[in-house]
Amino acid sequence: MVKAPSFEVIAGSYEEFLLGYNFSSKENQLVQSFAAHDHSASVRCVALSGPYLASGGADDRIFIYDLKSRKQHCTLTHHDATITCLQFTENHSHLISGSSDGVLAIVRVGNWQLEKVWEKAHKGAAILDIAVHNSGKLALSLGADCHLCTWNLVKGRQAYVINLSNKCKNARSLERISWAPDEVRFLLYGGKFTEIWSIETGGVLKQVEHGEKVTACVWLSDSVLLVGHENGEVSVLNLEDNSTEVFKAHGSRIKGIALYKKKIITISSGGEIKVWNKDFEELAVIESGCRLTCLCVVPPVKVKSEENTNEESVSQTNTEVTENKKIVKAQVVEEIEDNDEEIQVRKSKKKKVVLEGHEQRVKKKKKKT
Repeated sequence: MVKAPSFEVIAGSYEEFLLGYNFSSKENQLVQSFAAHDHSASVRCVALSGPYLASGGADDRIFIYDLKSRKQHCTLTHHDATITCLQFTENHSHLISGSSDGVLAIVRVGNWQLEKVWEKAHKGAAILDIAVHNSGKLALSLGADCHLCTWNLVKGRQAYVINLSNKCKNARSLERISWAPDEVRFLLYGGKFTEIWSIETGGVLKQVEHGEKVTACVWLSDSVLLVGHENGEVSVLNLEDNSTEVFKAHGSRIKGIALYKKKIITISSGGEIKVWNKDFEELAVIESGCRLTCLCVVPPVKVKSEENTNEESVSQTNTEVTENKKIVKAQVVEEIEDNDEEIQVRKSKKKKVVLEGHEQRVKKKKKKT
């Protein structure tokens, strides 16, 4: 039995590796859990939904991993250009992907069938980022054509388009988009700007200009943003009183910021991965040895043993089934209780199933004969 981690940090790199690190809140330590070298070019984006992890790269492919069996599940090959963004819907039913040639695609989770493709979602310009609303009914996409598109996911068509050149100070510098916790506002950021938008008015509520280039951003709460910069600093931006607190997180460019409960995870282009508490005190740090590009955080999951893993059959349509390569040695973690401070691992007892009705019918037949 192994010690159960509090969560797992997964990061992509320019060196084509997908790396995993377990963090234990009891020991405040990061330990490498796996290293997968399935991509043949840099890993550009990662996304998580339940037991499935998706990674997209400059090799035009999307790899799907099953985190329960710790094996590669399948490969999606419906794009012909670099995968720039990935996101699952909130109900885990679909995976939406965008590429540098402007193609936006939707794949159903499970059978991994390609259900919808927009060949020129942004008039052929690269799709920079996607943000799916928690309702699963609409999504926003940001394109290199300086347009923000709203997609009706129920009807599978474009709803409306906003020309950012008319509303933003520097529309061409914007790179990413994310929904606010209240699900009414959303954030656009890039260059030296972060902009808060309202979906109700379709306009800008607040524009903030920073002294350093913004490279990563995440909502800490409805009114507080964590902003990562090119110089390795992280700004805590309070939108209510416009106050800003800055602290030095890394010695090189911040490439990603993620949250898990009361923990903050940051990665840098120099290869560092750090975990912080809510007071921004450093809890753990590890050097990956790679130039990191993206990250996501995986909650503790039950891991199947290698012998009992049932491999699922995957349709060949627009999907290249792989040989279920292991990304880490299988471990047996039966039942996990995570209160963020103390992890308890218990062995699950096998329940004996007795078909009483069936046994009674067999006995009656023997008596008759």
